[in-house]
Amino acid sequence: MAATLVSDEIEEETTSVSDQLGLLRELLDEDVVVTERPTKSRKASVGIEDMTPDEFRAYKARLQAERRAKLKAQEEAGSLPFDSETTRDALADAAIMLLYAGGPGATAVLNYLGQVFADKPGAPLTIAARVRTRALKLKLLKFARKSTQIENGTSASHP
Repeated sequence: MAATLVSDEIEEETTSVSDQLGLLRELLDEDVVVTERPTKSRKASVGIEDMTPDEFRAYKARLQAERRAKLKAQEEAGSLPFDSETTRDALADAAIMLLYAGGPGATAVLNYLGQVFADKPGAPLTIAARVRTRALKLKLLKFARKSTQIENGTSASHP
């Protein structure tokens, strides 16, 4: 059942949206064009299904080259990719810094090392000694220094 709308000024019955748009067009200047909203996405589709195998390989190679260039630019700017490998490296660096400082977090790190190397009782103390003698180095220190120098406004080329 279609809804009926009666306009007091025009006294016409409208039974659909197109009738209501027609009334609006009459009220508006004739120069104004009312357009319908697009139903599809405005983003151009790639049409992967329509590609030949060679075109698809070239397309994937181009995407990979763009991704590698973006990652290289981020690294040169002092930014690391946010992935599992760099996250593990950052956490390992944090644990090394805790062990070196010997604060309250160092005990938790030593306890965890004791659980991981349960069959090697001297491993946690050996690791702590290597940290204090700086035999274990931080992996991401250069990136941490670069970001600290940027925050402080100093040049990244002078440590």
